Amino acid sequence: MNDEMILKELEKKTWIATLQDGFWDIYFGFIVMGLGLAPLGRFFGLPETLGVLLLVFSWDMAAGLVLILGKRYISTPRIGFVKFGQIRKKRNRLLAVFLGINVGLTIIIFIFTLLGMFQMSLPGYMVMLFIGLLFITTPFSFIAYFIQLKRIYLYALLGGFGLFFSELLNPILGAPYNNIIVFVPYGGIIILFGSIILIHFIRKYPLGKEEVA
Repeated sequence: MNDEMILKELEKKTWIATLQDGFWDIYFGFIVMGLGLAPLGRFFGLPETLGVLLLVFSWDMAAGLVLILGKRYISTPRIGFVKFGQIRKKRNRLLAVFLGINVGLTIIIFIFTLLGMFQMSLPGYMVMLFIGLLFITTPFSFIAYFIQLKRIYLYALLGGFGLFFSELLNPILGAPYNNIIVFVPYGGIIILFGSIILIHFIRKYPLGKEEVA
C-alpha cells in the first residue's frame, strides 16, 4: 500500500514537472487573443459568419499546434518522455476530447452571439457576463481541473468577464474594437507570462551537448 502511494505521489510530481514549460499558458493566451481577433474575419471578403468561423477555427488550430509541437520538440527533449499510469492516461484522453469539444463550442457560441441569437430580457452586459461565465469560465475551469494547473482558473475567470467588459465598451468604441481592446491585450499578457515561464524552463533544463548536436 505504501509503495502504491509512493508511486502515485511520484507520478503526480512528474506530471507537475511537465507543466513547468509554460506552453499551456501560451495556448490559453492564444485562445483568449483569438476571441478579440475573431470579428476581423468579416474583413476577408467572405460572408461575415464564414469569415469569423474560418478565422477562429484557424487560430484555435494554430494554438493547438503550438502546444503540441512545443511539448514535443522543446519540453520532451529536456525532461524526457514520461509514461504515466492508467488514471493519468484516462484523464489525458478525456482532456483531449474536452479540448476538441471546447474549441467547437467556442466557435458556435461566438457565431450565435455575433448573430444576436442570445436574446434575453436583460441588459446586454449582463447577457455577455452570463455567456462568458458559462461558455468561457466553465470550460476553462474544467481544463484547469484536468491538467491540475491552478493559475488556469484565474485565466478562466478573467476570460469570462472579458465579454462583460467588451460589452460595456461597445457603446464607446463599437465593434470590433471593443473586443480587440479587451481580449488582445489580455491574451498577450498571458502569452508573455507563459513565454517567461518557458524561458525559465529552457534555462533550468538545457539540452545536453549530444542533443544539441
